[in-house]
Amino acid sequence: MARVAEKLNAAAAKRLIDSIDNVLFDCDGVLWHGMDTIPGGPETVDKLKQLGKRVFYVTNNSSRSREQNAEIVKSHGYLAVEDEIVCTAYVAAEYLHEQGFKGKVYVMGTSNLAAELEKFGIAHTGTEPDPPPECFKLKELMQTELDPEIKCVLVGFDINISYMKLIKASSYAKKKDCLFLATNDDPFLPLKGDIVIPGSGVMVNSVRMASKRDPLILGKPEKPIFEVLHKAHNVDAARTVIIGDVLETDIALGSNCGLKSVLVLSGAATLDDVHAYEKSNNPSDNKFVPDFYTDSIADLLPVLNDS
Repeated sequence: MARVAEKLNAAAAKRLIDSIDNVLFDCDGVLWHGMDTIPGGPETVDKLKQLGKRVFYVTNNSSRSREQNAEIVKSHGYLAVEDEIVCTAYVAAEYLHEQGFKGKVYVMGTSNLAAELEKFGIAHTGTEPDPPPECFKLKELMQTELDPEIKCVLVGFDINISYMKLIKASSYAKKKDCLFLATNDDPFLPLKGDIVIPGSGVMVNSVRMASKRDPLILGKPEKPIFEVLHKAHNVDAARTVIIGDVLETDIALGSNCGLKSVLVLSGAATLDDVHAYEKSNNPSDNKFVPDFYTDSIADLLPVLNDS
């Protein structure tokens, strides 16, 4: 049966608040938009905490560490500590740590992504820019030196992506004894305007196609990001809501992990987008339909103040 999103009125908001212990917030588009903090957002999050709800800030951004993400959240007026940040750089490090990973990681990503690995003592290489070959000579490219200690390829957002990096990452990923992880596969950053800013998915798909191998996606909407949160903080999916602005990542994570979901219309998705998925004949599109929708997280504040 097709899902239909419910408008989050006062009665629905009261039912929702009473049914949850944990709130997962996407960041850009939910807590702020561009450089502007969502009006009433900090007060809403503060009130949730005062009522004993645990709050986590969940982002697919792999270019920042938890510490850096916490500072950005605080710069918008929200109370946040590093332990409340769930970013894909941290998720990757925590995942490898839980797996008892031994070896070195080839990182197609930023030094901040690698910094999270270092906190767990995981050796890595690859974050520095790789100079391009002076000319395309197959004989020389076929002699590219590979590190035998590399046992994992981790692909995230890499502004220094290059042909040499693609050669190395794809060659490592092709090896059967090498893990192939991706922080997320978002195709572009959800920004409005004429300019398209490619996302991590562009890097991930390049390595996927060349190595003929699918990675384990760690970030939204896939399960590993919530599984790491569950193990670290004993978060019960049945008592958790995710509040986001992107149907294909935030809301789909809720569907994939058994969380309640709220779409706010302060960011990327519109109500027309929701209706399109509601009317879709493809059953798999149901996972993109939220349980509830509302204009802003601040719409919860009147109900929270009455609790």
